[in-house]
Amino acid sequence: MRKSALSAIAFAAFASQALAADLPSLKEAPPVALAPAPNDWRFEATINGWGPSLISNLGVGRFPMASANASIFQLLRHLKGIAPLGFVARNDNFITGLDLFWVRLSAGSTFTGPQGAGSLGGLNANMTLNETILTGFAGVRIPVDSPELSLYAIAGARYFNLNATLNLDTAVPGFDRSQSQAKNWVDPIGGLTLRYKINDKWYVNAEADGGGYNNSATVHGLAAVGYNLTQSISTTVGLRALYVNYQQSNNRNGSFRFQETLVGPQATISYNF
Repeated sequence: MRKSALSAIAFAAFASQALAADLPSLKEAPPVALAPAPNDWRFEATINGWGPSLISNLGVGRFPMASANASIFQLLRHLKGIAPLGFVARNDNFITGLDLFWVRLSAGSTFTGPQGAGSLGGLNANMTLNETILTGFAGVRIPVDSPELSLYAIAGARYFNLNATLNLDTAVPGFDRSQSQAKNWVDPIGGLTLRYKINDKWYVNAEADGGGYNNSATVHGLAAVGYNLTQSISTTVGLRALYVNYQQSNNRNGSFRFQETLVGPQATISYNF
């Protein structure tokens, strides 16, 4: 009896060891691979080849308003310098950017209104402009159903620096005049910017914003078709327009009145990183 009990215990121990040997050994779970962060920032540095036509009205001091209209081909003959640059950073939730447009040009102008043909035999003017337009903005993404559409609501400011010289020539000797003024102002802006991905190569960009403060106003619009040449280099072709209106009165020296519309095609080259 005692031998039988010992034999049963030994058999049970042997069976448990054999069963344990047949079971797979427990191993540590492999580390979970982390997915890339969905909010990684992407950057885009751009050279803007904007070729706008110009419609401009300028009044300096007590001079009446003078108008200058010029196509892009006429402006190229008077162009003294230009610097069109842009930078945008974006992720899945936010966007921010800067856009610089600096230009120096000179253009002929003629007076409008009844003062343009008075006792002085008619008045002509030459206008020289040094203009800097710097736009800064930031925004948040607006949820939409389409995964190909990235739509952002933006707010920011547009800074203007304008140095204008107006030379007045008359048919009567001794009545020629020249006057210069420099102005700086900032307009708050708000608007929308979007990018629609057609496929891995083609996409569409569009922007619209506007704003103003006191006696100033600005409106800007852009629509373009883009193409990814490589993963890092892209290009766009489209149409861009900018309107600005600014007035400042000075009882002592008259007023400064400036209206400008720039409209024309734009081609860009961008480096993405």
